[in-house]
Amino acid sequence: MAYADSETTESDSDNPPVFYTVQNAKSNNVPPEENVHGLDDYIKMGKYVLLVCLAAELLILPQVSSMFYMMYAGAAPRVLSCDNTVFDPLLEGKEICFEIDKIGNCSHPKFKYQFKSVNVEYNYFCDTSKQVKNSISVQMFGVLAGSIVFGQISDSFGRKVAVQIASFGMIVGWLLVCQSRNLFHFTATRTITGFFTGGSVSVINVFIMENIPKTHRMWINMAITWSPNMPIYAWLAWLAQDWKTLAYINAAVCIPAIIFFQFFIYESPRWLVNKGKISEAVQVLQRQLKMSNHEDLIEEDFEDNLRLEHAKTMQKNTRNIKFSYNHLFVTPRLALTTIVLAYSYWSTSIINYGVLFNMEKLSGSIYWNSVYTGVMRYVCNLSFGYADLKFQCIGRKFIHTSGLVIVLLSLSVVVMSYTFHLNHEMKETIRICILLASSMTSQIYIADGIVGNELFPTPVRTIGYSFLQLWNRLGVVCSPFIFYLADYWLALPFCCMLFFSLIDTFSFELCLPETKGRHLVEHMPPRDTWCFGGGVKGEIIEEDEEVGEELRPLEA
Repeated sequence: MAYADSETTESDSDNPPVFYTVQNAKSNNVPPEENVHGLDDYIKMGKYVLLVCLAAELLILPQVSSMFYMMYAGAAPRVLSCDNTVFDPLLEGKEICFEIDKIGNCSHPKFKYQFKSVNVEYNYFCDTSKQVKNSISVQMFGVLAGSIVFGQISDSFGRKVAVQIASFGMIVGWLLVCQSRNLFHFTATRTITGFFTGGSVSVINVFIMENIPKTHRMWINMAITWSPNMPIYAWLAWLAQDWKTLAYINAAVCIPAIIFFQFFIYESPRWLVNKGKISEAVQVLQRQLKMSNHEDLIEEDFEDNLRLEHAKTMQKNTRNIKFSYNHLFVTPRLALTTIVLAYSYWSTSIINYGVLFNMEKLSGSIYWNSVYTGVMRYVCNLSFGYADLKFQCIGRKFIHTSGLVIVLLSLSVVVMSYTFHLNHEMKETIRICILLASSMTSQIYIADGIVGNELFPTPVRTIGYSFLQLWNRLGVVCSPFIFYLADYWLALPFCCMLFFSLIDTFSFELCLPETKGRHLVEHMPPRDTWCFGGGVKGEIIEEDEEVGEELRPLEA
């Protein structure tokens, strides 16, 4: 089913006029603009969209395997005794560590653990276990770098190529992890794996958004997400029982995605049109529409519509401009969108990964806690996905804010229990509230991702999403440190999370528009509205006059 690149990537440079201006496009028998279908009108629900969803799932499991690996591999063991001192089983892990500090040297600790982590392998516990938590931050710098680099790779060479490179790199990275002999080697190899994981995450979300109908974006993103993969990964971790075996399993789960993308998935038509590969875009869209039983959309002016779309894109976005992160801030509206979404990702990751990387500190089984979190996330995702599809009044902002309200209420209960010294009596309530707060971060992530993809113009969409992923990963980098505040007061980490969530709630509600039902923004704002890099203002106003009226409302 995969197309041969050598047969379908011929240049369209034999028809240069269609790339210059909309006026030239019209003179080449392109239909009037008011009769033209936009790219969104050719993306229809059908068999190919189901293939895209399956491809996404095959990529998401390796992403979950990489991002949640340290929940198990970095789990600190519980110290049962230290030399001749046996600790009260009712004490929390942090309270046991306080007792060890009073004792002084602990030369022969006895551990209890559910998963043989790196901590157990190399004898890290209590204060020394912070070295493992610190290594998580280093590993996440790899994810952060991958998000940046693969955003550029995806925009330059295509979504499909970038996904396959990232998946292959993850396999190599996991095989290196298995050969680690100490914490330094482990951290270095995990950072390499994280680099390709960050690339996979930054590309696949954009690829999905560009290949599914706009009316189905929310529920598909709610259904095809990380949440249902958390119980699957908990099961894999339970089977593995140790960090090295789990690393081999993680390498194996990357293989199906590479094969599936090679033989069943095409390059994104939106990317092809943006790059001027019109003939290839026509072939890909024709195959998708035929597969999905929508041949009626393949009309005589089918190719001309795509050429006009590209002509408009070139008129708005060219002049030898190479788009970069700077272009996310060229207008006040675009800059505000970028800042609000970046902060939302950062604060949400503080909550999500702060809890996940310290899951062993909660009462109960680390495996079942992960399963409960995944199930709660997925139930909420499906419920809101259905509501978004059926009720027009439930949009992106409602889903984002409702998740944050539950986070705020849950964390408030936790803080109150520690404030009144009820943490031992209410340990099960605290466990449920913390897991619930972590579960709600899933729909916040999804809402942020969809709003970002719906507000960022096509030329900077992948760059914009990779920028958001950068801040997402910065949040992951900071997340292990948030629980270091428990050294001063056990409730202090949760107080910080409350504060971050309040800012996220108000900034998202007050600063961003509702985007439900909007077409994806195909073009950059008119250059006369740019704060910098817009060129000669008078010339630009004249040049953009033809399509300015269509684009300005999108930036209003």
